[in-house]
Amino acid sequence: MWISICILLSCFLLMESNGFTPFVVTRQVSKDVQMRSDTALFGALNRRNKQADLMKKMQEAKKQREMKENEDEIQVRSTNTQGKAKGSLSAAEIKKQNDLKRFQELLDSESATVNYDINGSNYKTQQQEEEEMDAGYRGVDRIFEGDPAPVEAFQDLVHFATGNALGKNGVSRIVPWLNKSSSKQGDMLVVITDPREKSSELRSVIKNISQLIPADVLSRLIVINADTAAENRRFLSKNQIDNITVYCDEKREWMREYTVLGEKRWAMNLMILKNGRVERLVRELDVELATDVIKASIASIKMENS
Repeated sequence: MWISICILLSCFLLMESNGFTPFVVTRQVSKDVQMRSDTALFGALNRRNKQADLMKKMQEAKKQREMKENEDEIQVRSTNTQGKAKGSLSAAEIKKQNDLKRFQELLDSESATVNYDINGSNYKTQQQEEEEMDAGYRGVDRIFEGDPAPVEAFQDLVHFATGNALGKNGVSRIVPWLNKSSSKQGDMLVVITDPREKSSELRSVIKNISQLIPADVLSRLIVINADTAAENRRFLSKNQIDNITVYCDEKREWMREYTVLGEKRWAMNLMILKNGRVERLVRELDVELATDVIKASIASIKMENS
C-alpha cells in the first residue's frame, strides 16, 4: 500500500514540475470563453443602441417634416379661402413644397441597390448609380411638377434629320416660352424620354401616338432618346413615320439634368413643359397607357387654364 501511495505522489509531483495543472487550465479556459461572450454581447448591444439612436433621429425628423407639411396645408387652405385661385402658388411656395418632397425621398430611401450584372435588363450599373449620387451632391436635385424647366440642357440635343445640335438659336424654336412669337410663348411642350438604346417600348409608343394623337398635339411633341441620329432615321423611315420629331441625347445629359433616367432601372418618362416650368411629370410611363396618359395630362392642363 505504501508503495502505491508513493507512486501516486511521485506522479503528482512530476505533473506539477512539468507545469501541468489541469484544474487551473480548465478554469482559465472557462474564464476566456466567458470574456469573449461578454465582449460579443457588448458589441451587439452597442450596435443595437446605435441603430436605435438612428431610428429615433429619423423618426424625429419625419415627425417635424409632417408637422411642417400640416402647417403648410393649413396655410394654403387659409389662403384659398381668402380668394386665392387654385394652382396659383408662388414660385417660392412651389419650391418649398418640392423641397419637402425631396427631403421625404431622402428619409424614405434606405439604401441604393447596386446592380453589377445588367445582361440586357436595363438596370443601372454601379458607375451610373455613382454618377447620379455625385450629381445629387453637386446640387442636381430631383425634379417635381412645378419646378423650373432647365433650358441650357436643350442646346446639346441633336436633331435626328440634320445630325446637328440645336444650339441657342435652335432652342428658341422648340421651347415655347423662348419663342420670338408672343402667340406661341404660352404653348406647352410635350416631351417623351427613354434612356434605353433601341427601346422597344419607346418605339411601340411612337408608332401608336403617330396614329392616335391629333396633329396639333404632335406639332408640340418631341421624343428624346439615347440612339444616334442615323439609328432614329432608320427606324422612322422603316415605319413610315414622318409626323414625330426625335432628338438624340446619346450621353443622356438632358435626361440627367431633368432627372428622368428612371428609378432603379431605366424607364420611359413623360414631361409637359409650359411657361418655364414642369407642368406634368409621369415617371415610368406605361407603354400600354401612354397614349391615354398624354391626352389626359394635356386635358388637365387646359382645364386648369380655362
